[in-house]
Amino acid sequence: QFAYWRLFGFNELRQGNLPLWNPYVFSGVPFLGGFQSALLYPLNALFLVLPLSKAINGTIALHVFLLGLLMFLWTSYRGLHPVAGLVSAAMVMFCSPHFLQIYAGHLPHLCTMTWAPLVFLSIDGFLDKRSIRWLLLGIFAVAMQILGGYPQHVFYTGVAASVYLGLLLFKTDRKLSAASGFFAIYAGACLLAAMQLLPGLQVAAESVRSQGASYEFASRFSFPPENLLTLLNPNFFGNDGTTAYWGRFYYWEMSFFVGITGLVLAICGFFRGRPATRRFSTIMALVLLVLALGRYTPVFHLLYSYIPGFASFRGSSKFLFQASLFVAMLSGIGLDHIIQGNRIRRHAAYIVLAAGLMVGVGAILLGYVANGILPEQWWRQLLYRLYETGESYLPEIHYKDAAFLYQAGMTAAKSLAAAAATLLLLAFLFFASRKHHKLTYIIGLLAVIELFVAARASLPTFHLASMDSPVVKKTLAEHSGDYRVLNLVNTNVSMATGTGDIWGYDSVVLKRYAEFMTFTQGLAPEQATQYVAFHRFHRLFKMLRCRFAFVPAKGKIGIVHENDVMPRLVLIQNYQVVQDRDAIFEKMESDAFDPRNQVILERQPSITPVFSAEKGTVSIADSSTDHLSIEAFLPNPAILLITDVYSAGWHAGPLAGSSQKVYEVMPANYILQAIPLSKGNHKLRLEYAPKSFQIGKWISIMSLIIYGSLTGWSVVNGRGASLPFRRKDEKPKQTVFNR
Repeated sequence: QFAYWRLFGFNELRQGNLPLWNPYVFSGVPFLGGFQSALLYPLNALFLVLPLSKAINGTIALHVFLLGLLMFLWTSYRGLHPVAGLVSAAMVMFCSPHFLQIYAGHLPHLCTMTWAPLVFLSIDGFLDKRSIRWLLLGIFAVAMQILGGYPQHVFYTGVAASVYLGLLLFKTDRKLSAASGFFAIYAGACLLAAMQLLPGLQVAAESVRSQGASYEFASRFSFPPENLLTLLNPNFFGNDGTTAYWGRFYYWEMSFFVGITGLVLAICGFFRGRPATRRFSTIMALVLLVLALGRYTPVFHLLYSYIPGFASFRGSSKFLFQASLFVAMLSGIGLDHIIQGNRIRRHAAYIVLAAGLMVGVGAILLGYVANGILPEQWWRQLLYRLYETGESYLPEIHYKDAAFLYQAGMTAAKSLAAAAATLLLLAFLFFASRKHHKLTYIIGLLAVIELFVAARASLPTFHLASMDSPVVKKTLAEHSGDYRVLNLVNTNVSMATGTGDIWGYDSVVLKRYAEFMTFTQGLAPEQATQYVAFHRFHRLFKMLRCRFAFVPAKGKIGIVHENDVMPRLVLIQNYQVVQDRDAIFEKMESDAFDPRNQVILERQPSITPVFSAEKGTVSIADSSTDHLSIEAFLPNPAILLITDVYSAGWHAGPLAGSSQKVYEVMPANYILQAIPLSKGNHKLRLEYAPKSFQIGKWISIMSLIIYGSLTGWSVVNGRGASLPFRRKDEKPKQTVFNR
């Protein structure tokens, strides 16, 4: 998905065009306002100077490193030993909730997640010192998250930060000023990123998420309770590599592996760390885990019903990342406690040893079951019950295949065996470090190696050229013209080929269009989501200029060919006004409806068409991603139908020499654009220029000037730069660093 997005967006930027509209998927859809384009994110400048594949690899490496660096800075502020901070940083970098986003190719997720530790660091710093520097740092961190391109992690980090602030307020004085500072961080970030935020909110208001998702949709991808076994090994339920993932939902969303050594150190941090250093880390980790469990707890239904924003997203399992930040902090606290010279208690080493033996016995028993030495019926039933939930995406045939049951059992047994070996080695190091304190550093090294090995095993590679389909490429090369396709083989490749697609893959789909496409497949429009299961080529697809459909079938690609597609511009004299969506669809479904000769509007046009034998002429003089320059001559008034998708951001204005001074863009046939034209010569520019972008642009410019001025002022005034609401006789709190 994002390879093509980056290719299209930054190719346009390289040519001096900031694309607000993407004409290549969904018959046209907002691009900048879709957030995930991340065109304004500063670190995506890599895509302007490097080839696509190198830029993708470079941005992944850069953000993994930055996340670790920012986590290290947060632990350093808490006063942890540098080695403990490095272990915490490595845990966040290579834990499954973060690193598996690379496996899934989620570039915006990585960019947005990177700045979360800096958000929490700025909260800690501001509550301790009430300095404007910490406010500016927090504003920068949240603004980078907004520009990073994945609103869900911005929202989830905001939720986690709000809970964190609420806990800290119990221990801080001047609660009002603390809460005001927190509000200033998020308000300032919104102003700074308004150029991205305001168009994004406008697009969201037009998208399938505008009225919130249904409970069924929003609650999907909650973290299944049985997947807590991934704390022992990320591959217990398979790994989509050697063994197909047989757990619920997606492999890359449902793993909470933070390393066994890291988990044990986190438990040590909970029991032995100083309260001032822990700062509610345990409560935060548990609260965020409960949020990740989603609909498997009663909490989610309350949040969905009463907290704004929760109904707009699905995939509460993403809270695992925020939880992993606090688990990593606890791990650093636990290791720091040991490094400071506090010996590991003997009973702790025995507990780890006992846990290793228990997990090892479980691995042996499961191996016996997989090999048929012990009864395997319960194992077969366990796997099939997961399939019966409807939340496992593995085909049913796998669950009835003896070879797969054996493979799944052996993979699970091996994962437990690896966990047992790690626990036993850790127990040995615990015992040995009681006499040889320097072995404590080996414990930290074990935590890093364990995570690094697991992460490296989940890092597949591919060549961008392998994404091309020779059949699709050959067909498009043999048939030139202005038409679209329905490519179900590779949904977003149109951004590379330059041939538009009537569908695509993204979470932001305009609501009108999603309802229409859902209707064409015989489903109720109110059930529309970002997904449509296509099973027929509807005759109205010709109205969208769809000439070919490429359908994967049994390892091959089937091609549906349609010659009689409409042009991009059509002059129509016959119209009718229908306001109800379902009534519009009913008329369009009728065989009597011919989109070449009649158009359905939702209100009376400002200019009434006149029937005439001669319709006139219309042509495109110039075009780009965001505009069309149109020239037309009409002997009588008519409706200009443009077979591109309607959005409220489209506006039309006259050019020099046009006989009409005002042009109105209206929705036509529920999803397309229509402009009433009077008799005479017309020269007009149709442009996607939402007012939200223009307003947001100036807000961002002014905010950036103010932000830069405040930053310069704080630098000039040095460390003493403080906010006016601190009492003059009050000294800022000092953090004690233990080394």
